[in-house]
Amino acid sequence: MAKELSRAKCTLLAVHYASSADIKALHSFTPVHPDVLDPELVLRILLTYLPESVEPKEYTQYVEEVASRLYLDHEREEVDVDLSPVKDLSEEQAEKKVKKLRLRECKAASFPSNPPRDVLTRFLIARACLMDDQAGLLNLVPQLMEPFLPHNDYLRKWYISVALPVIRLELEYYSDESPSKVPQVTLAELAEWDVAKGVDFLLRKGVEADGTVPMTDHSVTSIGRDVKSLVAPWMYGHGERKRRKLNLDPQESSETVEEPERQSSSRKVPMDGIAGTDRTGHAWEYMFEWIVRTSKEDLTVVAHLIEDWDGPSDVDFGGYSEGGRDYIDEDILRKLELQYAQSAFAACYSAQHGSEEHIRGAHGILARLAELLDFVPPPDLASSVESLPRVDKLMTKLETAQNVADLAPDRLLGPEHPLTTPRLQTYMLLQMMVYSTYQLSGLGHETALVEVAKMKLYASADEQLALLQKVLHGLADHNSRKDEAEWNAQRKKLMWLWNWGINDEDQDAHTGAGVLGKIKRETFEEEMLKVFVDTSCFFMLASTTTAYMYLSVAAVHDVNPVINTEALQGELNKDLDFPFSSIKDSYGMAIKLYLADQAPSLLPSEHVERVVLAKAMEAYDGASNGNKTRGGMKKSNDILTAFRPYLKDATSFKQATALIAATHALSFYSLKLQHGVPFKPVSIRVSSDPIVLLDKVLEQNDGSYAKLDDLMEIGRNIVTAGLPPSEEEGSVSEVSKEELDRRKTEVERRVTFMAVEAALREDDFETAYSYVVNRLTPSGAALTAPSQAEAAKAYTRAGSGRVKARNEAEDDISWRAAFLAGRFRPTTSSTPPTLRRLEQRTELLSLALLLAPTSQLTDVLAAWRRCEEEMTALQTSQQQAEEEFDDHADKRSALPGNFTISGDQPEMVLNQKRREMGRMTGGGSTNTTKGDGEAPMSMFDLTRSAASAFSRNAFPLRAQRTSTETSGMESSVDSLGSNGSGEHQERVRKRDMVANAVSGGLASGLGWVLGATPGQPER
Repeated sequence: MAKELSRAKCTLLAVHYASSADIKALHSFTPVHPDVLDPELVLRILLTYLPESVEPKEYTQYVEEVASRLYLDHEREEVDVDLSPVKDLSEEQAEKKVKKLRLRECKAASFPSNPPRDVLTRFLIARACLMDDQAGLLNLVPQLMEPFLPHNDYLRKWYISVALPVIRLELEYYSDESPSKVPQVTLAELAEWDVAKGVDFLLRKGVEADGTVPMTDHSVTSIGRDVKSLVAPWMYGHGERKRRKLNLDPQESSETVEEPERQSSSRKVPMDGIAGTDRTGHAWEYMFEWIVRTSKEDLTVVAHLIEDWDGPSDVDFGGYSEGGRDYIDEDILRKLELQYAQSAFAACYSAQHGSEEHIRGAHGILARLAELLDFVPPPDLASSVESLPRVDKLMTKLETAQNVADLAPDRLLGPEHPLTTPRLQTYMLLQMMVYSTYQLSGLGHETALVEVAKMKLYASADEQLALLQKVLHGLADHNSRKDEAEWNAQRKKLMWLWNWGINDEDQDAHTGAGVLGKIKRETFEEEMLKVFVDTSCFFMLASTTTAYMYLSVAAVHDVNPVINTEALQGELNKDLDFPFSSIKDSYGMAIKLYLADQAPSLLPSEHVERVVLAKAMEAYDGASNGNKTRGGMKKSNDILTAFRPYLKDATSFKQATALIAATHALSFYSLKLQHGVPFKPVSIRVSSDPIVLLDKVLEQNDGSYAKLDDLMEIGRNIVTAGLPPSEEEGSVSEVSKEELDRRKTEVERRVTFMAVEAALREDDFETAYSYVVNRLTPSGAALTAPSQAEAAKAYTRAGSGRVKARNEAEDDISWRAAFLAGRFRPTTSSTPPTLRRLEQRTELLSLALLLAPTSQLTDVLAAWRRCEEEMTALQTSQQQAEEEFDDHADKRSALPGNFTISGDQPEMVLNQKRREMGRMTGGGSTNTTKGDGEAPMSMFDLTRSAASAFSRNAFPLRAQRTSTETSGMESSVDSLGSNGSGEHQERVRKRDMVANAVSGGLASGLGWVLGATPGQPER
C-alpha cells in the first residue's frame, strides 16, 4: 500500500513522521521510495520538522544511511507504516500542501572555507546551529557531531574552532554564571566573528573571574585554562579565517595571499632579536596584543595567564586533534613563542598601576620569563637589600629610545624594542625595575613599573631629586614614628635605588646606576641628612614603652612633661635610671653618619653645616610662638644645641643662636604687627629692619622702657645674628670684631633713644633724662671744647664757637634724644614746673646744641629760649616770694632772736637773695659792682649759671673743685685741652670733661648767639 503513494503524499507522510519524531517509521518508510525521497529532501525535512529536542543518538544512524543511501536492513526495525495521515487526501490537496511546505536549505557553512559538497556535512552543521539558536540545546551538539568527526576533517575543524569553545565556555567552565552577566553567543555568530572579537569574548569571563584573585591564590585562577581550552581551539581555525579574509579582499598583493606557514617555512630566527620580518601575521599575534592591552589595567590577570600558559604550543583540543606543536609550522611556532616572551616583557611595562598585587604580578612574570628563557630565577620580593640581585653596570646601559613615546603600550611589541626584546640584558633591566618598584612601594611611594622605567631612562636629575624628596617627605610623616633601626633600613633601600648595589662602597662615585642614579652623591646625602635632622627628635620617644614610662613617671611625680622637663629629668634619672639625657642626643644618627670622628666621609662639613642650619631655620620660620621651649622654636633650638659641639666654630651657628636668644626674649612681651597680626619669629628674619620691632614693643607694653638692658640685649643679639644682611654680605656675613662691636654700639644707642621716647610718652621725664645723660652723652674723649682764641672770635664769625665731634661726624641719636627730652612738657597741666626740672631741660638742650647739626640749631635754640624764659619767670616768682617773706618777717612783731613763724623755722632768711644769686653765678658775678647795688644778669651770665648748674647736677665731682677753678671756667677748658699731665687726666672723669666742654661752649658762643653782652673780666 505504501508503495502506491504519490510523490506528494510520500513527502507529506515523511513530514508527518518527522514532525512526530517517529524515526523508526521514517527508517521503514524512506527506503521504500528512494526515487521520491532522495537524501537531500529527507535531510531538509528532518532539518525543518524534526524537533530539536530529540536526542541526536536516535537519528544519527538514520541520517548517515540516508546520506549514503545505504540502508542496513538487519539494523532496521520493521514497523507498520500508518498511511492514515494522507490516505483521505486527494492528489490535488496533497500537491497544494506540498507547495506550502517551507523546507530549510542545508546551506554550506561560511566557516571553515571551501566546505565539501556532501549534504550530510551541510546538514550536520546546520542542525547543530539550529539546535543552539532555536532551542538553546547546546548540550546536544556534541552527540550530533562527535560520531562524524573521525570521518570528516572539515567537520572536525569546524567543531574544534567553533563548537568546542562555545560548549566549554557555556556548559563546562561557566555553567553557573547568570546569562545576563555575559552575553550569550550562538555557534553561527561565533563562526562569523574575526579573531579580535572572538578572543575578547572568549576571555571576558576569565578576566572577570580572576580580576580579584590575588597572586597568592593563583591555584584557583582560570584565565590560563581559558587561553589553552577556548582561545587555542579558536586559533585552530586561523588558516581558514585568513583564507576567508583574503577571499573577501582580492585587492591584496599576492605576497599577502600566500599562507604564512609557506612564507616562513625556511626562515630561522635567532634568539637575540626580533626583526620586522619576523611578524608572521598569525592570529596568535593578536593574543599577544591582548596581553599588553589587558595588563594596562590589570596586570595580575596577565600574570596568572603567563604563569599557567607556556605559549602557542600549550593548547587543549580535547583529543579531537593532535595539538601541541603539530598544528603550526615549526618555524612559525618559534617566532610566535619569541613574540610571546616579548609580550610578557611588554606587559610589565604596560601596567599603569603600582599596587602591591601588580608588583607581585610583575615578579611572577619575571620568574616565568626566567623559566621560559632559561635564565637564573629572581629572588623573592621580600628579600633584604643585601640579597637583591647585583648586575654589571654595563648591563644597565642599553640603547634606549630617544623619547618616552617608546614606552607607549602600542609600541612595546615593536621589532628590536630596546626594553622588550628577549635578551639577557633586557631581562636583567626588567628585574631591576621590578625590585625598584617594590622598594619604592615599601618606602610609601606606590607607582607603576613604567613610571619607574621613565624615571630611570628619561628623567633628569632634577626630576629624580623631586621623587627622592617626595619619598623622604612621606617617610618623615609625623604620624608614623620610626626608630633608628627603621631609618637605617630605609636609608639602605634608598641607597640601593641610587646605585642598584653597583660600587656600593665607592665613596668617589658621583652618580649611580639606579632609578635615582642621576642625583649627585652629595645632593643625595644632603637630602638624607635633612630628613634625619627633621625627624631625629622623635627617635627616643618612638616606642610605646618609652613613651609610657615617660608619662607614667611624670604622673607619679606630679610634674608637667611639657613645661617642667628639667624636674622630670631629675626624677627619671633618680628613680629609674632613665637615660633622659639621651633625648638630647636624638640626632645621633645624623651625627654618627656625617660628623663623628669615625663617620665615613659622606659630606663635607660645610655642607653639613648648611643643611643643619637650613633645617633649624625652617623650624624657626614655621614657629608660631617665640618661646624656645615650645613648638618650632624648641625644635630649632634643639637642632642647634645637638650640633653645636661639632660645628661650634661656624659663624652661621653663632648667628642662629643669637637669633633664637633674641626671639625668646621678645616672646615675653606682648607684640602685634600691623592690622593686629600676632608676632611670629619669622617676622624678624623677613623684616628689613628688625630693630623696629623693639619700638613696637615699647609702644605696646607699658613700662617696658624701664627694661632697657633687656631690650638692648635683644638688639645686640639681632646684630650678632647678622640681621638685616646687606646685599654684599648675604645671609651669613663674615664681619670683623671691630665692625660687629660698632654695630652693637649703634643698636644700643638706637634702642636707648626708643626707650627715651617711650618714657616721655608715659610722662617719665626722670628716666628719659637719666638715659640721655648716662647712656647717650658722648665721652669727653670724643669732644673738644673751643679754646679762648676761638671763643674770642665767636662774636665776629657766626657759628664758629660750636663744639664739634673730634671726627666731625654728627651724632644724630644723641642730639635728637637730648632735644626731645629737653623740650618735654608734662601732659598734665596741673603739675607746675620746678627749677630743677628746668635746669635739667636746659642741660639737655645745651647738649643738643653741642651735638646738633647746623641745620637744626634754630629749632634747638628756640626751645632753649623758651626754657630760659620759663626759668627766668620761675626765678622771678621765687625771688618775689622771698622778698615778700622777708618783708613779712620785718614787719611782724616778734621777740628779738625769734625767727619762727607759727612755730616753724623759715627756709629762707634775710640776705637769701644774695646767696641764691651767688649760687647761680658760681660764687660771684663779674657784673656786680662795689656797694649794695647789683647789675641785672645778662644772657651771658645766665648761660654761665646754667653751665655751672649743669656741672654740679650732672657731674658731682665738679663740686670738689676750688672756687678759683670754678671762676676760671674758660681757662680750665683751655688747660683741659692743653694739659698733657696724665695724673690730672686720671683725676678728671669723662663727664667732667663734657661739662667743661659744655660750659666753655655756652660761655663763648651761646651768649653771642642770643645777643647778650658778656661781662668784662677783672684785670
